[in-house]
Amino acid sequence: MIQRLINWLALTPTERNVILFLTLTLVIGAAIRFYQERISPDRQFDYASVDSTFAVFQKRVTSDSLRQNEGASNRVVNINMATKAELTSLPGIGDVLADRIIRQREEQGEFETISELQKVKGISKKKFEKLKPLIAVQ
Repeated sequence: MIQRLINWLALTPTERNVILFLTLTLVIGAAIRFYQERISPDRQFDYASVDSTFAVFQKRVTSDSLRQNEGASNRVVNINMATKAELTSLPGIGDVLADRIIRQREEQGEFETISELQKVKGISKKKFEKLKPLIAVQ
């Protein structure tokens, strides 16, 4: 019967080998799938538990970083003694503006009042109002 089918389909030996290979691959794949679903359901990975663990970790990291930012914003920075890193920790102050503040301090001497900070190019009245509770001169 198989010989008749082969003759009727007129397959070459190479084509027969390819069909045999594909058929065996399909059968083996189905057997593996059957084994995974039916025989060992306890070996399946529980994505929900990993997701919940990650969510707890993410909340912890977010709350820790918020606490650090709150601590940094509540600290008053002495603009006469502040380093570049301390100045850049202030809201709206980047590297360039911190360099300008330090240069102003070195060229003109220490700031006598915090309002003198407005003389630095790039410190607008609006930005100064945001910085006012965070800076001091001593």
